Amino acid sequence: ITYAEVKKGIYRPNRKKAPGPSQINYTALHWAWEVASEYIYLLISRCANIGYHPIAWRRTIAVALRKPRKPDYSNPRAYRLIQLEECLGKVLESVQASRLAY
Repeated sequence: ITYAEVKKGIYRPNRKKAPGPSQINYTALHWAWEVASEYIYLLISRCANIGYHPIAWRRTIAVALRKPRKPDYSNPRAYRLIQLEECLGKVLESVQASRLAY
């Protein structure tokens, strides 16, 4: 895992993406990268090298959103579920996915 891959994983997603249960969003990751990029790089690269995905980064929140123009909202099909994942978990997944796709 290279330094550039981790930086790309942090800076590529939109800063306004919804955070996961810890409420650490991409804006906070950008700020943290500016002062502690070496530590973040080591954390992500070591997790990737040993094949470990921390449990805290796997936690998600499921949110039910109403689909527009549905006649009956008592029907479960009138809702769309989205999963809010931890941003550091998404960074680790994106680094690994880009390596697998290459």
